[in-house]
Amino acid sequence: MISKDTSPGSLRNRPLHHRQSSTMESTMDVTYFLNRLPYLNILVVLLAGYVGQYVAYKLYRLFIYPYFVSPLRHLPGPKNHHFLIGHALNQFRSGHPNQPFVSWMQQWPTAPLIRYFDVGNSDAVLVTNLEAHKEILQAKAYSFQKPPFFVRLIATIVGFGLGFAEGEEHKKQRRALAMLFSTSNLKGYIPLLRSKARLLADQFDSAIETNGGIVELVSLYSKITLDIMGIFALGLELDDIHSVINTTTKKHKTVSFQSCYHELFEPDGFGQILLAINGIIPIRWIPLEANRRFLQASKTIRRQLRDVIHDRIRTVGARKAAGTTNGVEKNEQQDLLTFMITEKYFASSESERWTESEIMDQILTFLAAGHQTTADALTWSTQLMIEHPTTYSRLRTEILSLLSQHPIPSQRQIESLPYLQNFSREVLRVQCPGINVAREAINDVVIQGVTIPKGTTVLMQPAIIQRNPTIWGPDCDEFNPDRWDKLDESPAASDPWAFAAFSHGPRICIGKALSMLEFKIILIELVSKFEFVDVEGRKSSEIKLINPSPMLRPDGGITVRVRRF
Repeated sequence: MISKDTSPGSLRNRPLHHRQSSTMESTMDVTYFLNRLPYLNILVVLLAGYVGQYVAYKLYRLFIYPYFVSPLRHLPGPKNHHFLIGHALNQFRSGHPNQPFVSWMQQWPTAPLIRYFDVGNSDAVLVTNLEAHKEILQAKAYSFQKPPFFVRLIATIVGFGLGFAEGEEHKKQRRALAMLFSTSNLKGYIPLLRSKARLLADQFDSAIETNGGIVELVSLYSKITLDIMGIFALGLELDDIHSVINTTTKKHKTVSFQSCYHELFEPDGFGQILLAINGIIPIRWIPLEANRRFLQASKTIRRQLRDVIHDRIRTVGARKAAGTTNGVEKNEQQDLLTFMITEKYFASSESERWTESEIMDQILTFLAAGHQTTADALTWSTQLMIEHPTTYSRLRTEILSLLSQHPIPSQRQIESLPYLQNFSREVLRVQCPGINVAREAINDVVIQGVTIPKGTTVLMQPAIIQRNPTIWGPDCDEFNPDRWDKLDESPAASDPWAFAAFSHGPRICIGKALSMLEFKIILIELVSKFEFVDVEGRKSSEIKLINPSPMLRPDGGITVRVRRF
């Protein structure tokens, strides 16, 4: 018996019609097999192939790409990360929202970029020098956008307003709102700022009479700055905003705007953990009590704001119908909501109009961004005045000298106080309330000669610049307002980009002038009338902070004793 040779070589040596016949037979065999194979098995095979491909890709991204392929692999950076959650656990354990990032800058002080690992061993870059900041925030600002984790972490609270607009949309929104933040328009709010500063002083006086002068600063400052932003943004006292809702017991319950806002911005310990996790993995759908409270507070706030917006639309519309110029009464100080409804909701061009939802997002953004940063700056300024009595004495002397000549100082006179200006900038340099400026590359972009791949998180922290010894010298961690009179001795520190508290470039904080004016007017009122005495025996460096957090906030607040002069 002669065996049949089926080797490839023998197949090639066969005549053409034999080879075609063999190919047809093979095809028929496969077709016959597939026709006989149950469809379920086919799906299993396809699914297994997809899963295998997905797993292989993930393994590649986890263990091969970061170490052997990534164009960032040659940058300096820490190695003590977890391959699934990156440095998230290290950050949480550090106890400080600026850490371990500041320690990395100190370890590699001359590196413009430091590479670290984010969730899933994904690349992230910490920006450490001024030139890299200028490229990212100015020259190539629109090559970056807010990263998804930051959107999940913050946007659900502050809305998708100006802070989360990108590209041309951001430019359009900023142009539309710029007039409201002009110096000439802000002058009209000085009486409001003074009245709220006096109200805060009255609360301190009340504490002196009833509680031995013991006050908790964070809550008091947060309340007063939120009141200010309520009037600026809505033209209303936030205490007057409330709604009646049905609880699960079918009873009516009055819920205030303030209480709901407190729930969103000052959750308990477990709520803070959920907030941080939600930035990585969306978990608000999980039926936990903290999630339920958060979602209910968010829903109530939006319902309350929607009622205010509807009422203002009716008011502005009626004024327009009556022929009032632009829907605003003569000599009326225009708040943000009225301005947006007048200029954008009733815009003549359909392409320029904003919807109610877009207006609400802007309101949420400015309420959040405009009150907490100023409140935290006031908290840290008070703490630093206690720690540095000589600084406090010099500041008070300058303020009293101004008030003796001008009991109700103008904006120009307030801005002319050199030591108050130095003190304000130094507070924001050493204890900057804002923690992170996070961006994500929307395409491959070259920064400082390094290719940043599309999708890479780029992290900038004011503390990285403002506490960098290569910029501010070896005493960069010391609180010293006089350093601002000696900037000419340090070319790096004299660069405007060395002060990063309000960011820079086309996305610089639009409310910077309002925030600084508010901060100074409140300080003038308090420093001229009160002395602050430490009751907890802690320095700034010893105060426990909320961590993780987008803000530099004391955990549990700061309690002091207030005395009248």
